[in-house]
Amino acid sequence: MALSAKRGWITTLCLPLAVGTVLAGNAASVAADEPATTLLENAQVFTADQAHPYAQAVAIRGDRILAVGTAAEVARIAGPAARSVDLKGGFLMPGMLDAHAHPIKGGLTLVQADFPEAEYSIAALTQFVARQMKSGKSRQGDVLVINGIDLGYWAHAAEIDATLSHGEFAGQPIILLGSDAHTVWANQRLRLRAGITAGWLRSIKPDERRYYGFDAAYHPSGFAVDAGANRLKRSIPRPAAAVLLAAGQAAVRYMNSLGITGWLDAAVSGEIGGTTPARADDPGDLPIYRELAQRGQLTAHVAAYPVVQPDLGTQQLAVVEALRARFRDVPELTIPGLKVFADGVVEFPSQTASLTRPYRNTGRLVSPLFTQEKMNVLVSEAYRRGLTVHVHAIGNLAVKRSLDAFEAAVAANPANTLPMVITHVQFADAQDIPRFGALHVIAALQLLWAVADASTNEIVQPYIDPAISRTMYPARSILESGGEIAGASDWPVSTANPFEAIFQAETRSGPQGVLNPAERMPREAMLYAYTRNAAEVLGQLRDIGTIAAGKRADLVLLDRDVLTVPAQEMKATTVLFTMFGGRIVYGKEP
Repeated sequence: MALSAKRGWITTLCLPLAVGTVLAGNAASVAADEPATTLLENAQVFTADQAHPYAQAVAIRGDRILAVGTAAEVARIAGPAARSVDLKGGFLMPGMLDAHAHPIKGGLTLVQADFPEAEYSIAALTQFVARQMKSGKSRQGDVLVINGIDLGYWAHAAEIDATLSHGEFAGQPIILLGSDAHTVWANQRLRLRAGITAGWLRSIKPDERRYYGFDAAYHPSGFAVDAGANRLKRSIPRPAAAVLLAAGQAAVRYMNSLGITGWLDAAVSGEIGGTTPARADDPGDLPIYRELAQRGQLTAHVAAYPVVQPDLGTQQLAVVEALRARFRDVPELTIPGLKVFADGVVEFPSQTASLTRPYRNTGRLVSPLFTQEKMNVLVSEAYRRGLTVHVHAIGNLAVKRSLDAFEAAVAANPANTLPMVITHVQFADAQDIPRFGALHVIAALQLLWAVADASTNEIVQPYIDPAISRTMYPARSILESGGEIAGASDWPVSTANPFEAIFQAETRSGPQGVLNPAERMPREAMLYAYTRNAAEVLGQLRDIGTIAAGKRADLVLLDRDVLTVPAQEMKATTVLFTMFGGRIVYGKEP
């Protein structure tokens, strides 16, 4: 399918003419103090503008798009003085946007040790930890931090403990961070520092104890999830300021290299899992973004969301408003609202996601992480104050109760037009699918995870009711019922590469077959998901997300037509350049 501009339409940016500007030949000559115009031509242009999705050329002036449409019309508007850039038939599209990520934490995985092994080998893990202990390059204070541990290792926590709590490792505090950002393992030296012992586990309530791994005698295995993981993380010194800045710089470079020019930071302040919500006196990662902006290195739009806990009441909204006021003047940084965790994660042995039926191995039902009435009040009041709400919901019960809260917010604020978002949606009941469209709740999905492999077939499906597992990642169902899908990665849980995620959304294939082929997504719908729809999640659709006159000149040039190449070729897509506000921040012109 060749892209062509629809005849007869053209959009142009109406700029005020400088005093003394002369009009000639239907084009305004550029005054000396006006920015130069650049004409990007000989391209296949996907605008992500639903009214006019395809074009042939784009003109930019300064940090804004001047015109988009047919080659002849855009050239005429750009004028004879415009600098022409031949894109050599490349694929030009809006800067891509990630509707749910943790980039500063992702940046830490780029500057700290990140475990690369894919197979479940305790020996390989032990050797990697030993090398990092000798290098000393991945420490926070005296603690050795290892990122990116595959969740399949947690079934072998006792075996890991038998190695990494003894011998040469006995005196070294060690923490292994799970790739899902919800789970950790800590050796005995670090557990003792955190007060996690057999006696302590016996003393706490069963509902608190379920966040830890232990044997029949209550001896801890070192594994912890959500509240338990946060307890262990609090026993680790915060990374040094220089390390955090390096992490932020690495994160921006990484995202720009993938064609990403904006993202939603889904837990900028407060703890992942919601155990400890944001505080006005602890801005979390917000100062890092401010430092990047002051250095001119924040080449992305960041919508940052502090974490709140609904059952603590609406007074937390004042915390979000205080952080918003404190960082109001940071360029490219906004704090549109707040993040809520409805539940945890579903994988064995964590099993903290909230499902409508018990886990098959334990018979345990997990309730959502909020009281429904208090969640309804919090969400409704947030929208009354102009704050958006971004909800983490994995299990089908968590999704259902989150939709209930948004329904209450719509009833209380019928004129509200702010985005409402549920992220993840790993499972959803059939009767809840149409509610996304009816309530206009955007589903920010990580469809890279919709893969038939051990992560779904071995550590999830055997432990949950088959009627629930059949609904895993119901993207196409949400789309066809009138819902809106936004693209998201949850990086560093997995790569932020949109092209790998688009391939997976379209094929849902893996080494163990295909995961529910009825939920495969159309290619074009995924391009909208990572552009226009994600911009709506960020609350910035008026300024970014599509190629349209007057919008920011955030553009990405690709090496192939991602609308028509075979699915397997999608994964190998290369970004030739990423432009942010009219300036190339990654790559170069062809």
